[in-house]
Amino acid sequence: MDADTKKRVAAWSSVIWSGLLALVKLVVGIVTGSLGILSEALHSALDLVAAGGTVFAVKVAAQPADEEHPYGHGKVENLMALGETLLLLVTAAWVIMEAFERLSSPDPAALEVKFSYWAFGVVILSIVVDANRAAMLKRVAKETRSAALEADAAHFATDIWSSAAVLLGITGAAMADMAVEGSWFHWVLVRADVFASLVVALFILHVCRELGMEAINNLMDKANGEASAKVRAAMAERMPSYPVSKLRVRESGSRYYVDMEVQVPHNLHVDTAHEIADAIEGLVAGVLEAAETMVHMQPAHEFPDTPEFIIRRLALAHRFGVHGLVLLHTDDGKFVVAVDLELPAGATLESWQVAIEAFRKEVLRNLKADVVALHVEPDLRRVPDYSIPLPVDWEAQVRDAMIRRSAPLPTSICTFTRGNERLCLIRIPKENSLTVEESHSRLTRLNKKLAEHLPPAARILVTYEDA
Repeated sequence: MDADTKKRVAAWSSVIWSGLLALVKLVVGIVTGSLGILSEALHSALDLVAAGGTVFAVKVAAQPADEEHPYGHGKVENLMALGETLLLLVTAAWVIMEAFERLSSPDPAALEVKFSYWAFGVVILSIVVDANRAAMLKRVAKETRSAALEADAAHFATDIWSSAAVLLGITGAAMADMAVEGSWFHWVLVRADVFASLVVALFILHVCRELGMEAINNLMDKANGEASAKVRAAMAERMPSYPVSKLRVRESGSRYYVDMEVQVPHNLHVDTAHEIADAIEGLVAGVLEAAETMVHMQPAHEFPDTPEFIIRRLALAHRFGVHGLVLLHTDDGKFVVAVDLELPAGATLESWQVAIEAFRKEVLRNLKADVVALHVEPDLRRVPDYSIPLPVDWEAQVRDAMIRRSAPLPTSICTFTRGNERLCLIRIPKENSLTVEESHSRLTRLNKKLAEHLPPAARILVTYEDA
């Protein structure tokens, strides 16, 4: 059963029960003269109107977006919730006016409530029905993110307490003959039904405030802080390379519409930018169900002013690579920087000494460091020459070595050759749950193990698929 069908079934179920309860309460209220039950009957009658409106709203909200309503028809659910609020205000006003009229009437008959087991039965039935349908509507509203069903669920949950107040009221009225006439206890019991109706009115006003404010906030596109926080957290965790500078989330029925601006490198190719935008839209759709996202990419011309980027920028200016960056603030207040420099393996240290010292001074000055330790390493990005020819069954040997090392089955094995230089790329299934450190350690160990168990015919490089 799809979401729209679930909403329709839940809405029609609410209509049927509201109609039955309104009819039964009206009959019992007229027979007993109980204002509490009559107010509940009127309340249920308006529940019937509201439930019917919910059926209509759910049907309209399910219609797809069109040229006149490019954001869909979901707002009709909020309009219906606002209309239900106005109906409830009318109900509360009538109940309060009738209660004060009875309390101020000099005629004792105005306060008279006829005892009937039917009165107790209908109120207990109402409590049972409201409890069950409130739970059902809340469950379906949560599954389908329906504002109209959520409003009905909150409404009927509150009805349980108002029905309980009416039950106490008619119980008090039934016990009035047991109290001493003229005592304060008798005075309260005689008026218990009217007091219960006022409690019902207060509950109705409370519901009006909650439903009305929620409907107005949604119609005015009030910011959804919780949804925005989820999107920002997901972007920070899964796509930190593209900081979110602006974010707006609006709701229309059960759908989210997200407008966001992210910072990207200014020299991105348009195809790459499009792929990044698609990835961001997919990420948001996974965080906010049924979200439609519009991504605006803001070119970032300036490098982040962090020690890591400053060092990498300075290294690039001196034409060598860096890795293994360590930043340490010692207990005695010193700032120590340690960096691994990548230099050509066959170059002499003397030929790079001036560049190395210049880089050290630049780091000292820019970062205001006390100590800059530079560890020189050979640049291993070059593929070495291999004297032995590539075995004919090379791919089978690679696959067999991976199996013997209990490694994941490779998704692909590709060997690229230029003369005696050979690079074997082995791709394995991704494991997104791993941290960068865990992933690096795992791939490094696997590279080393395969190199030990394969003939020296190519440089082995194990990567994750799509990497």
